[in-house]
Amino acid sequence: MARLPFRWTRHPLSRHPLTSCCTTLGISTLSLCLLSGAPASADDVITQADARQLRQELRERDRIIAELLARVSELERRMDGDTTPPASTRRRATARTRTAQITAPAPVATPTPTPEPVSSAVAPPAPTGPGAVAIDAQAAERALERTLTAEGALLLPAGSYDFEPYFNYNRRVNDGPTLVQTDAGILARSFGIRRNEFDLGLRARVGLPYDAQVELDLPYRSVNQELLRPTGLAGFDSTENTGSAIGDIRLGIAKTLSRESGWQPDLVGRLTWNTGTGEIVDQNVPMGDGFNRLRASLTALKRQDPLAFTASLAYQTTFEKDGVQPGNELGLSFGVSLAASPETSLSLALAQSFTAETELNGRTVTGSDQVSGVLLLGASSVINRQTLLLVTGAIGLTDDAPDYGISISLPIRF
Repeated sequence: MARLPFRWTRHPLSRHPLTSCCTTLGISTLSLCLLSGAPASADDVITQADARQLRQELRERDRIIAELLARVSELERRMDGDTTPPASTRRRATARTRTAQITAPAPVATPTPTPEPVSSAVAPPAPTGPGAVAIDAQAAERALERTLTAEGALLLPAGSYDFEPYFNYNRRVNDGPTLVQTDAGILARSFGIRRNEFDLGLRARVGLPYDAQVELDLPYRSVNQELLRPTGLAGFDSTENTGSAIGDIRLGIAKTLSRESGWQPDLVGRLTWNTGTGEIVDQNVPMGDGFNRLRASLTALKRQDPLAFTASLAYQTTFEKDGVQPGNELGLSFGVSLAASPETSLSLALAQSFTAETELNGRTVTGSDQVSGVLLLGASSVINRQTLLLVTGAIGLTDDAPDYGISISLPIRF
């Protein structure tokens, strides 16, 4: 390869004071020789290929600088929310570009690659001050959305579906007065009923077009009951039985009636048919199932991120079976859900129901009406992209409600 034609005669600039100064400052002899035209030693002689590579690297550096300046200018413009770059930004970008062009050799004309698009989504500034909590609004909404869908306040998008295996446990302790015949005569005593109720099942939800959703519930129920009958003056006779059977299969259809706008909340209407496939009594244990029921409800949802408020009104009518017709039921509930973290949600709700008196062979059973109030405390956590773990505890507030209970479910979305 041909080498640059340097003459080996000493140039006058080689003795110039600048030469010794540059050497003292650590500037390479090769760069000084290129500037002054002075001869270089054999180790400092470069080839034409090396010179071309150096010029190519300088041109690549200039291209990267220009591209970075363009990205910075575009990002500043998008953060300001303007459709055109501000004058100060244009002046800064122009000044930087001119500086880069002056301090570097003129590059050879090469195709300029198109800069990569800059995302317009800019993260909001982190809150400051005492008590400030930084919550990613988008992630918080994902956690809330999964919880609200499991609770029935939101519907699935069309084409998606949920499978939700669940387990419920309720403990009931009821006491009532009765009369006992003894040697001393008739005495007023109290009897007791102790019930442990277990429900295991699978719920399925499928999103339909037009903001609709179809729902299916396949339950299995097992009840352990202990009956305490008073005997004599102070004794009790205990009888314990366990009944189990398939519960009432439930089919439902839900539709979003309106979307949240201003003060107006989301409204979801729902119609559910309880098929009465379960057993009324098994092993002398009342199961609480086996009746055809039709339930209509309206649920309202209002968001104030990271909070979501819900309210529900429901009415249920029960059809007669084997001469027994339970009373119709009116239900009310109010709740609030909080995105405690991007992946966790907490909920608090009060559910209350009013049930009319039962009729037996057309005659009203006096005192069979019920008022049930339950306080619900729930927590949910996103395990992975598809699975949510939902745990809810129940505390009974009235005599007709369960004393306490717990529910565990695992909604899986596809």
